[in-house]
Amino acid sequence: MSELDHWHPVLLSRELSRSKPRAVTVAGRTLAVFRTTHGVAALDDACPHRGFPLHRGTVEHDALVCPYHGWRWSPDGRGVSPGNPRSKPCATAYECVERHGAVWLRRAGADTAFPYLDVGGHTPVGTAHTRVDAPIEVVLDNFIEVEHTGDVHTFLGYERARMAEVESETTVADDSVRVWNRGPQRPLPSPARRAFGIPREALFVDDWTTRFSPVHSVYEQYFVDARTGERAGDALRIAVFFTPVDDRRTDLAVFAYTQVDRSERPLVEALRLPAVMAFVRWEVSRDAKLLAHMADAPISLRHRALGRFDRALVASRKLLDRIYRGRTDAKLRVVE
Repeated sequence: MSELDHWHPVLLSRELSRSKPRAVTVAGRTLAVFRTTHGVAALDDACPHRGFPLHRGTVEHDALVCPYHGWRWSPDGRGVSPGNPRSKPCATAYECVERHGAVWLRRAGADTAFPYLDVGGHTPVGTAHTRVDAPIEVVLDNFIEVEHTGDVHTFLGYERARMAEVESETTVADDSVRVWNRGPQRPLPSPARRAFGIPREALFVDDWTTRFSPVHSVYEQYFVDARTGERAGDALRIAVFFTPVDDRRTDLAVFAYTQVDRSERPLVEALRLPAVMAFVRWEVSRDAKLLAHMADAPISLRHRALGRFDRALVASRKLLDRIYRGRTDAKLRVVE
């Protein structure tokens, strides 16, 4: 089992044109992704002939053509050499699909399941693709604890001064880690509260589950009126996928949904939904900016001064090793 045995969202659909290939890197391996009349395809980026980067080529009649010597490569990796018509060269091909507004790929022949995103009854808000200059372990650590929201986030999260009031529960299963948090929502500008129906005295609930084939977290985020105990305001479902570029960089693919029915107030929602996605992108960019200072941080959690919000970190590291990387000696342990 290796990282490329899992499905990864390597590009948003809008990032891949009909005629120009794109280079993507997953776990240190660079691939050329391109469109055909039948869908999307991916090959190892280095041309098997002389190693020229195929993503600098062109797509002609559903084949990727190397601009160095004109060798043509079909989506399944079969090659044709104009100067050597009897030869049968081959390139390494990958399985590709296009779903949820993104291009996904994995190693050909792998038997891992495609990740299930339960978005029934939800309205798509938008997608985002962000590169973080930090290892996947460090990036995942950040996204599975809420203590940092008091200093890093602008909108969604909790005040540092009231962090002790935040309830947090961690549940570890054989293939997942769930973290549930509830506490006083940090103060928001009045226009934002009114636009999204958030009470002045609101509790923010951030409930997520992280899985590891591929590595991704699905967040359920909503508000509770602290005075009545009833849910209020908009509810979000956000899926974040973590793809290692190499040992020092990680790509994030973000898929955001809401329970708001766009058809009930089409004009209002046409303005509100882009604003929601702007908030999501802003918060992710804040995380990315801070994490860039941790590119050289030690990966190990040994001898760390871990607190109650860090209980998911150790369990997630174990599942990352066992499920995502296929290391059978990884054992689960939760920080007490």
